[in-house]
Amino acid sequence: MKNIDIAKKYFDLSNKGDLNAIEGMFTDSSTYSSQNTGVFLGKNNIMSMMKPFFNSFNSLHWDVLNVEEVSDGVILFDFILHGEKTSGEKVSIQGLEYVIIFDQKIQHIEVRNK
Repeated sequence: MKNIDIAKKYFDLSNKGDLNAIEGMFTDSSTYSSQNTGVFLGKNNIMSMMKPFFNSFNSLHWDVLNVEEVSDGVILFDFILHGEKTSGEKVSIQGLEYVIIFDQKIQHIEVRNK
């Protein structure tokens, strides 16, 4: 599978809320960095952050405005996250997300607010 297809699959699984499949895309050396949630090392720590994040929403959907492989294995997504928190609050967040693929797995994710 091409690197860009793996990264697109990650966004597709995120939109489906399939955290079990997402977990399988990470390794023990994967890293995740976001202005909103912090920095995490390893799939267990990444999933320990992701599960409560997903559970804090009634609905979540990432609209991808643009996606490109900016260099070998580095895929950049321009997105808008739409969601409704369990409190009923509606959110809409624009951002950029780098998904770095190595050996068919996600090596690193970096999320930046726009």
